[in-house]
Amino acid sequence: MLNVDVLFAFLAGIVFLGFILNALFDRLRIASVVPLMLIGLLIGPVFRVVSTGPGSTIAQLTPYVTALAVSFILFDVGLNMRFSRLRRVIVTATKFTFSLEIATGLVVALGAFLAMHFAFGWSLAESLIFGFALSGPSAVIVPTLMKLVKMSDDMKTTLLYESISTDLLELLVPIMLLQIIVSSSAGLGAIIGGALASIVLGALFGFVSAVVWLWVLNRFSKVSRNYSWMLTIAMVLATYGIASLLGLSGAITIFVFGLIFGNLGSMRPKGTIAHEPTFAERYLSMPYDIEHVREYQREIVFFTSTFFFVYIGMLFGASQLNATIVVMALLLTLVFVLMRILFAPMLKRYMRGSTVHSPEGSVVHYNVARGLSPAIVATLPLAYGIVIPSFLDAIFLVILVSNIAATVGIFAFYKPGNASQQGPKPEPAAVP
Repeated sequence: MLNVDVLFAFLAGIVFLGFILNALFDRLRIASVVPLMLIGLLIGPVFRVVSTGPGSTIAQLTPYVTALAVSFILFDVGLNMRFSRLRRVIVTATKFTFSLEIATGLVVALGAFLAMHFAFGWSLAESLIFGFALSGPSAVIVPTLMKLVKMSDDMKTTLLYESISTDLLELLVPIMLLQIIVSSSAGLGAIIGGALASIVLGALFGFVSAVVWLWVLNRFSKVSRNYSWMLTIAMVLATYGIASLLGLSGAITIFVFGLIFGNLGSMRPKGTIAHEPTFAERYLSMPYDIEHVREYQREIVFFTSTFFFVYIGMLFGASQLNATIVVMALLLTLVFVLMRILFAPMLKRYMRGSTVHSPEGSVVHYNVARGLSPAIVATLPLAYGIVIPSFLDAIFLVILVSNIAATVGIFAFYKPGNASQQGPKPEPAAVP
């Protein structure tokens, strides 16, 4: 059992460490993911400062930590996906994002199946979970990266949209596949029907829950305004819990809740003599409160992501590492780069010069760092009671290698001087 005083000191240390590493990122250009995971590795399986083996408190907390991370992260993804700022790039960005991530997920799944089926007995479904968990760049790292490079506003918005959308895919597809595996005793038709019902009804429940909650906050705004974030987080957890109890997809429910809450709540009333305010503008709009929630949500996501990277490092089975996993992690990182080079021409309209030699092209090609979503998926099979040999270890190593490759690749090939010479200084990127 963990000592409470040690636990408090440990959590405080993680917060300060995460802040320091994020601050140093601007100077050292090294994403905080790598050192955080290495610290978790050192204090867990290497030096055993904290017991993390099977049956330990850390291992037993995995389902609860994972559920909290899924709730907070998917709510944040929906909350910050603002459609109004994507109008100029939405078609191109959507085609690029989903074609690239689906293709990458399938290629990675096939590679993982060929390597891990014979080494550890992975099934095709388990390989697909692995492949889609690692299908796109991290929404934790990309926004910080965009502050350090000079690119057009449209290109930055596209890459930010890609990172947020792929975070969603990296969580939802594996969760759906895990639900199918858990229900494998039923017939194929029942599995597909149950999965679709879980998704559709979960989305509907998330929509209704968000609308009702916006109306409640709006109706009692004088009382709730100072506590809107804490009350909303309580509502997020309640919505996730109720959806799961009803057999709905808690992940879909929370994403839709955040999407509706952020977009409907951010509308600014346009009531004039010529324009009668709509129901949403009158009873659901509360832009200042939504911005208040967004500000506090950034802090909870900062803590969640910082803690989770250390947590995943502690769960890593360093003693079970073998050559197959190491080689696969290196090859898959190369695959990430090759897939992005293959699909980069879809974004040529936002680049200054060719897709190969432009500064934007180098960022697109080497934007391969994987982050929080695959780290969460790494713990999901255990939360569902499914044992996939070396699954967590393989994802850990791919996250580690991909972050190193992104750091080296982008800042070795990106030439900021070229960008500034080939066009006017771009405006700040609009975060979706």
